Amino acid sequence: MMAPHALRSPAGAGAPRAVAPGDAARLMRMSRGFSCLFWSMPLLSAAHAAAWRSVLPVHWMIGVLLAGFLPLGCGLGMFRACGNIAPQWNTRTGRVLLLALVGASLSPFLVWWRNAPTRGYLAANAAAHYLVMIALLGGLNRLAGAAARRMKDVPLEREARAGLIMVLWLGFCTLGALVWLYYRSGVIEAGVTTVLIHLAQLPTEAHMLFVLPYAMTAYVMWRAKETGFRGAVRPGP
Repeated sequence: MMAPHALRSPAGAGAPRAVAPGDAARLMRMSRGFSCLFWSMPLLSAAHAAAWRSVLPVHWMIGVLLAGFLPLGCGLGMFRACGNIAPQWNTRTGRVLLLALVGASLSPFLVWWRNAPTRGYLAANAAAHYLVMIALLGGLNRLAGAAARRMKDVPLEREARAGLIMVLWLGFCTLGALVWLYYRSGVIEAGVTTVLIHLAQLPTEAHMLFVLPYAMTAYVMWRAKETGFRGAVRPGP
C-alpha cells in the first residue's frame, strides 16, 4: 500500500490528515493556483496606482490593467481543474471568476474617468469597478479559508478570515471617510461635478488606501500556497 501524505499546518495546529496520492496532485495544482493569485496582487495594485496617476497613455494603461488579470484567471482556472477539493469549491471559484470577469470589463472605465473626471457615466462605472474589486478580493480570502479548512490549517483559516475582514473594512471605511471629509468641507453641497473633480485630485497618500487590500490578500494567498505545497509533498510518518 502506498504511503499517504500528511497535511500539517506550519504551526502544528490541527490534526494531521492523510492524503491519497491522487489528492496530492490536486493539492499541488491548488498550490500553483494560489501562487498565480499571489503574483496577480502586486500587478493589479501597481496597475491601479498607475491608472490613478495617469502615468501612461490611455491605450497602454488599459492594457496594463487588463494584463494584471491574466495570472488571476490562470490561478482560478487551476482551481477549477482541481475539482471539488473542498466543500462548494467549484461554486466558490465560479463566483470569484465571475467577479474577475466583471472587474476586468469595468477596468477601462477607471482610465477613461481619470481623463474625463466630470463625466458621471464614467465615474459610476469606475465606482462599480472599485466595489467589484473589493468583492473579488474578499472572495479570494474566502477561497483561502475554504482551502485551510480542507487542509486542517487553523492558523491559515484565521488569517483568511482576518484578511476578509480587513479587505471589507479598508474598502468601505475608505469610502465612508471620503464621504465624511467631503461633507464636513462642503464639497458635497457644491454638487456632483465638484465631488468628482476632488476625487480625481486625491493626493498620492490617499491612493494607498485603495491598494492596501491587495497587500493583505497577497499575504493570505502566499500562506495558502505554502500550506498546499507542504501538504502535497510532505510524506506521512
